[in-house]
Amino acid sequence: MQHVTAWSKAVRNAMLRGGAEYQVQRVLDRAGTNWNKNFLLSADAGRQSIRQSASAGVQSDLMGAKDWGRRCMLQLQEAENWNKPAATTWAAEFLLREGESRECLGSWINSRAVHEAKKRRAKQVITCSFPCGKWLHMIGVRKSPGYELCRRERRKDKASDEALPLETVAHLQSAGCKSQKKSVIGAHNRCRGI
Repeated sequence: MQHVTAWSKAVRNAMLRGGAEYQVQRVLDRAGTNWNKNFLLSADAGRQSIRQSASAGVQSDLMGAKDWGRRCMLQLQEAENWNKPAATTWAAEFLLREGESRECLGSWINSRAVHEAKKRRAKQVITCSFPCGKWLHMIGVRKSPGYELCRRERRKDKASDEALPLETVAHLQSAGCKSQKKSVIGAHNRCRGI
């Protein structure tokens, strides 16, 4: 007779924590790779960046991979010539940044007073799986990842719709999109009034 037991809550929590730590390290490793690409492109700029990084900390301190990745991510965020996520995605950067109210977000997601549909949408935005045009194109549901409202706007203005912006969450939430500008500004103003 075989005796089978279920994993305890402590074991399940340890597995979740281990998986989360693996994902964090993967993101921070990407930040280190991006730092190398940005700061070590030329020999002179590379030597200067290494001197600057070395002089910022105590010489005898050896940094672990996690600390190195965080320092690389922070330095890339402060670099003027870097205009993309320092790590893998903007959402990953937000979740790894200190003091960004992650505890508040976690308690909101775990609250029983919040409707499940709102929680699901928040999780989709955070994990970059919100069903916008780029994601739907990636899974083969849509022909083009371009933003349809921008296409309509350009056709109305009789402009070319060849270089359409991608329909991403960032584009949908930006005031730079002509078709979303009023709603984004209105949402921002409502948030400020709270």
